[in-house]
Amino acid sequence: MSKYLVLDSKSTVIADERMNNETVKKLWNSFSLTTGEICLEKGEDFTFRLGNAQLPILPEGKEYVLKVDDNGAAIVGKDYGGLMRGFMSLLMKIEPDKSTFKIKNVTEESNYKIHNRMIHICVFPENDLYFIKKLIRLSALCQYTHIVIEFWGMLKYDCLKELAWPHAFTKEQVREIITEATELGMEAIPMFNQLGHATASRVCYGKHVVLDQNPRLQDLFTPDGWAWDLTNPKVLKLLKSVRVELYELFPDTEFIHIGCDEAYYYSDCDELRKQLPELLGTLTSEIVAEKRRPMLWMDMILEKEKFTGYEANGKSGECEAILNALPKESVFVDWHYDIKKSPIETLEYLNSFGYDTIGAPWLNRQNYDAHIETLTQNNMYGIMLTTWHTLHNENGMPAVLGCAQDLGAQTLYWSKQTHTWGERNTETATLLRRISFEGNSYEESGWKQKQIVV
Repeated sequence: MSKYLVLDSKSTVIADERMNNETVKKLWNSFSLTTGEICLEKGEDFTFRLGNAQLPILPEGKEYVLKVDDNGAAIVGKDYGGLMRGFMSLLMKIEPDKSTFKIKNVTEESNYKIHNRMIHICVFPENDLYFIKKLIRLSALCQYTHIVIEFWGMLKYDCLKELAWPHAFTKEQVREIITEATELGMEAIPMFNQLGHATASRVCYGKHVVLDQNPRLQDLFTPDGWAWDLTNPKVLKLLKSVRVELYELFPDTEFIHIGCDEAYYYSDCDELRKQLPELLGTLTSEIVAEKRRPMLWMDMILEKEKFTGYEANGKSGECEAILNALPKESVFVDWHYDIKKSPIETLEYLNSFGYDTIGAPWLNRQNYDAHIETLTQNNMYGIMLTTWHTLHNENGMPAVLGCAQDLGAQTLYWSKQTHTWGERNTETATLLRRISFEGNSYEESGWKQKQIVV
């Protein structure tokens, strides 16, 4: 018996029919350096079989099992997402061998530390659609299970045109990237802020997607323009219309992320703060009635006096009333970017209320490792890596891979997984090249448009 399975230039695979899509075929071609082709024929759900390989038995509690030997390669997933994550691991194992390609014989089971591994991405006006496509493909290669997509004024809605900048993406364009995420085995989740961040723009630059285009719509917002005025029935009607359009675009998810962080005007207004339990309770209950689970950032519901050093913007004696007003279907997403040691106290506190609780770190290894440790030790619902505006930074995009590796994701066959700065960057660059199906100009390659920024 040899140590490797040698691949033909053309491979026929019997697999779950959902894998018979262009993205899967292009991935196989790119990981074989554009020389290999794959033909997919319909097989059993959640399976992939190349050659005469026998399907392995999926162990209890595993997302996938993968086996490669002289006879071929086979994958069994617990569902379609698990199957695709096994496929991503198989792709990572393809090695060039003179004029052909090979995969080392192996039997492998998934070994992720957390079941729900989410990543939150922002579609900024400065991002083109190709960048977002590559980010979605990279997230799938890194074996994230869910991708939360927040449109910063970059999705055109029917209910109010001022919710989007004039150069925003159409629903047809967005539907294309959602379909690709689904084909890659991820659950795509829409996000639309329904309390603070109503500007759909970063507060540090003063833009407002609605009011900069139509000041007459001021009555939809608090006087500072930063938050939606949830006491206005017109606002509730508009937000419902937005959600209906998002449900149509994202039909295959049980969630919708509604933000609710950093509502500055509410924080400083006693009267509005007193109404928050009823306002957020009504909003989230309506979403549950729409058969979706609302996800909420938690800083407005954590007492500032109780959690010093954490992102906590709530007032003493008021937060528990909000917690008690939220339906049990709600998902708490607790974001902290400067906490670098486990345990993370707020995660443990929120989890004690019996809600599904998610930790949300940023792109810093000490930060996301502290979250991973706390979440794992307490068997919590999941993690949501946030990326914001920093993916173009020196250490931004590579941290997407770094966090995935620390969660147990498989990576390229040559990786030492030491997380040294240079190696992590070269791994990330290699993966980006593998998903640049449409080709790269100078500015499109890598993760920053230019090397020297004046």
